[in-house]
Amino acid sequence: MPKKIKECTKAQLIAVDLPTHGDSYTVISHESVINYVYTELATAGFGVVSETFRATADGQIAHGVHVLQYQSDPELSMMFAWTNSYNKQVRFKCGVGAYVNNAGTFMVHGDMGSWARKHTGTADEETVETIKGQIKDAQMYYDQLKSDKDAMKEIKMNKRKQAQLLGILFAEYQILTTEQASMVRSEMMKPTHVFEDTSSLWAFYNYVTTALQSSHPKTWMEDQRVLHYFISSVNNFSKSSVPQPVVEAEVDPLTTNYGQPENQLNILTEIEKTEAEETLLEVEEVEELDSNIAIEEVVQYTDPMGNTFEAPVFDTIELNRETKMAVMISPCAAHDLEADAFMDAIDETVEEVISLEPTPEDHQQFEKEQLETEDDFAFDFSDDEDDNEAFF
Repeated sequence: MPKKIKECTKAQLIAVDLPTHGDSYTVISHESVINYVYTELATAGFGVVSETFRATADGQIAHGVHVLQYQSDPELSMMFAWTNSYNKQVRFKCGVGAYVNNAGTFMVHGDMGSWARKHTGTADEETVETIKGQIKDAQMYYDQLKSDKDAMKEIKMNKRKQAQLLGILFAEYQILTTEQASMVRSEMMKPTHVFEDTSSLWAFYNYVTTALQSSHPKTWMEDQRVLHYFISSVNNFSKSSVPQPVVEAEVDPLTTNYGQPENQLNILTEIEKTEAEETLLEVEEVEELDSNIAIEEVVQYTDPMGNTFEAPVFDTIELNRETKMAVMISPCAAHDLEADAFMDAIDETVEEVISLEPTPEDHQQFEKEQLETEDDFAFDFSDDEDDNEAFF
């Protein structure tokens, strides 16, 4: 049976030897965390009403809870919690939550109010900044938890529904040990604390958080967070407006010339300039071509079959000579003719009308070709039973 984690004093945490894991490991001491929390809480105007520390026997993993002198709701006080380790089993975490005054339990929000940092690089400096940031937005986190508490009070939960939630938290989310699940069941049958309505979700929530008081310091904050996330997601609690970090758009180093002097050539910008110049040149060529094609008038004529056509008369046409599509009519020969004279000239050139209708000679040739090929296709339509049997 595993050892129960007991409470300890601040002096005992401070006395734990600091770790030596190599140059890449950044030490975040329990003492420094406690001192940072005290400093930032005092700067923000929060007084500490009470505090609790728990740690493993060797002090390698510890967590602290500071109940603050802030209570805009008679049932909830604000609290600040943190978790730290020397053995790399858990990263430093901290967050703002709420303390349930009559039950002695805690609330940690499911998707905000917590932060974790691996103990490398500038982790010690970032720890201070994170504690500052959490305390700066403390009232917002507290107000959200207060709203969630009021919502849970309005949701009815009979014993069957409570048992179903208990099974999910134990078997699926695995935030409860067998012993803790048994503790929740006992609270359901005979609550330790009196609630206005023992058939409410708020009562069941406190049954679970009471059991979580015995969680290992390594998992306590995460267990609390998962519980609140599950409850708030299932019941669609309204979300508060959490300030999002400003993410600047990534800048392509090529566009900034990789930090080189402005008077030095940048291949990207040079390509863009060349492409722009080529596009402008193409546009100018098209405009010049359009200006050279001058349509003076339209000439109409009728062929011997009675079809009427229209044709534009150009003074000058300049196309691509290399592609054999070029013509140069300058001046246009037809332009000097009167309309009637132009029509007569066209009629004189038409000596024969080509028809698609087959001539008698075409028919004779076709029949001759058919007779010559008949012997090549001899089909046998006789009814041969043996062949049919073989086929099927």
